[in-house]
Amino acid sequence: MTFKPAAVANTTASGVAVSTVAGNNASTAMDRGQNIDFRRASDGAGRLLVLTGGPNTPMHIKREGSNIIIDLPNTKVETGRFDVKDFATPVENVDVRSVGNGSRITLVTRNAGEHLAYQTDNRLVIEVKPVPVNANGQQVGEKKYTGQRLTLKFQDIQIRPLLQLIADFTGNNIVVSDDVKGSISLRLENVPWDQALDLILTTKGLSMRKNGNVMYVAPTADIVARDKAELEARQQSQQLAPLVTDIVQINYAKADDIYKLLESASKSGDQGKGGKQGGDDTQQRFLTDRGSMTVDPRSNSIIITDTADALDRIRDLIKKLDKPVRQVLIETRIVIATDNFARQLGVRWGVQAGFNRSGSTFGLGGTAPGLTPGGTLPTTTTLNGGSISTPGTLASNGTVTTANPGGWMVNTPISGTPTGGLGLAILGSNVLLDLELSALQSEGTGEIVSSPKVITTNGHAALISQGTEIPYIAQQTTGGVATNTVSFKKAVLSTEVTPQITPNNNIIMDINVKKDEPDYTNMLPGTTNPPINTREVKTKVEVKNGETVVLGGIYQFQNTTSLNKVPFFGDLPGLGNLFKDREVNKQRLELLIFVTPKIIDSDQSLAGSN
Repeated sequence: MTFKPAAVANTTASGVAVSTVAGNNASTAMDRGQNIDFRRASDGAGRLLVLTGGPNTPMHIKREGSNIIIDLPNTKVETGRFDVKDFATPVENVDVRSVGNGSRITLVTRNAGEHLAYQTDNRLVIEVKPVPVNANGQQVGEKKYTGQRLTLKFQDIQIRPLLQLIADFTGNNIVVSDDVKGSISLRLENVPWDQALDLILTTKGLSMRKNGNVMYVAPTADIVARDKAELEARQQSQQLAPLVTDIVQINYAKADDIYKLLESASKSGDQGKGGKQGGDDTQQRFLTDRGSMTVDPRSNSIIITDTADALDRIRDLIKKLDKPVRQVLIETRIVIATDNFARQLGVRWGVQAGFNRSGSTFGLGGTAPGLTPGGTLPTTTTLNGGSISTPGTLASNGTVTTANPGGWMVNTPISGTPTGGLGLAILGSNVLLDLELSALQSEGTGEIVSSPKVITTNGHAALISQGTEIPYIAQQTTGGVATNTVSFKKAVLSTEVTPQITPNNNIIMDINVKKDEPDYTNMLPGTTNPPINTREVKTKVEVKNGETVVLGGIYQFQNTTSLNKVPFFGDLPGLGNLFKDREVNKQRLELLIFVTPKIIDSDQSLAGSN
């Protein structure tokens, strides 16, 4: 596959070079005699190759933001701008321009990691590596080199004395394999020595193993073979080592829990206790293939049979795991505050009168007067000079027959029992006027505080509750026969919490606080079953040791005003108050939940307390 030439930068068919020269040749730019080339390394790094006039060409490299700038004094490079995005490296563009007697090369990068610049013979290499990624494809930090900086400028120097020179510079001892041969030309300025060594070993296909201050350098294939041989030797020694049986006492945890941890790490490919080890040999294991474990619940111990080295590893792990678990005291305070205010004003009045004129009877009252000659009045009264006594009759010279008392023309009393009242009755000629004023004002405040406390160990859930179970009766009909069934509903105050102590002695809590109570003032119609008022908070919060946090609050405010009046008359200014009653109710309810966790040390004292 080839690409047609263009007037701008282009990639070759091999996908390993960039060139401005027209033609369908699949060779690289340098193969065609050009002095600049771009290639992609196997690890995704971008490499810019520049042919110079000699092995000691001066060079200055710096980084400005995401750009890498290389100045080459007294070196002419063909100018141009090359688009190298298709190489899938951190370098997107290469810009070459002339600066005085030299050239300046600018690498425009994206997500670039470290960059290196070195010279081999008359070929200058600028390598830009991508930011490393982890197994999930996320970028991780760049590789860090912390060695003392040095400058190396050599042409065709043997590898063995070069490694000796680096060892002398660092103060390390070095052992070089007989298979390490060849020479290298390089030019490194002010780079860490470990970076220079890593670059030399990578260029020549070498690897290094360090033991203390001794470095062993050999070809990578030899290092891999040696590591494999050492692994096989260790595995063989485990097969020949004598088995030892030991009893490990578990002091604080459950032996079965510790056993399950060891079993899952040591025998991930096997089931059951004491079985033979299976699975991948590359996994971290605590038991060898010949090892076994058994739990003794009575003494809370683990019986282990394995080699001495394996027993040492297991004992060290158990020592780190078998520690006393810290405890946490959780104090919860639930505060319910209420404030009630009510005011009522009421009035009722009535007029009763009766007249007899020219044989006709007239009556006025809050209800039908029912005037009847010869009727009675409740009390002894003198009307127009006539005397009436109960159950007296009107004298022959009177004009009023009778009037039935108790009827109200305006009846707007208060709904409750009045705390104050004023009554007025006026009896005049043929007229009885009754007036009654009533008033009520009530105020009340209340506060209910509940304070459950519970202690639990770190990481374990605890529940404390107190309340009642309310029976609910339901009737069911089966085959024409009615039967009653009883079910129970809890109305409790409960606190359920799972604490977790952080390394800085903060406490993370999963909390569920409930306060349920029956409301016997509002029974369900036709039953004796009360509704249940429920208040609950469920959350997760982090608190410092000993500090109090407010989990949440509920604020309710109710303000109602009711007015009863006689149409038209109740709207009259001033006088309308005699034809209406007014009721004002204000209610306020607040619910606050406070939680205070405290860490308890092993000596049962509160951590941080004086």
